[in-house]
Amino acid sequence: MTRPWLLLETDPLRVYFDMCIVKYFLDIISPGNDMLSKMQSLFAEYPEVDLRALGFPSGNWQDEPLWSTQS
Repeated sequence: MTRPWLLLETDPLRVYFDMCIVKYFLDIISPGNDMLSKMQSLFAEYPEVDLRALGFPSGNWQDEPLWSTQS
């Protein structure tokens, strides 16, 4: 892969993996997009959503190269 990707172990059968693919392509077609901030707003608005059940890795997933690098 030519752009930042994931370092933490991720289950490809969970929603998080699909969201990472969307983010990867979105960074290519729309550099500087606000996907991360919109996701964080949704998670703050709906704290009952279990991110672990969606496949988000334990730890600070926002620090992954895919999410932390501004294109």
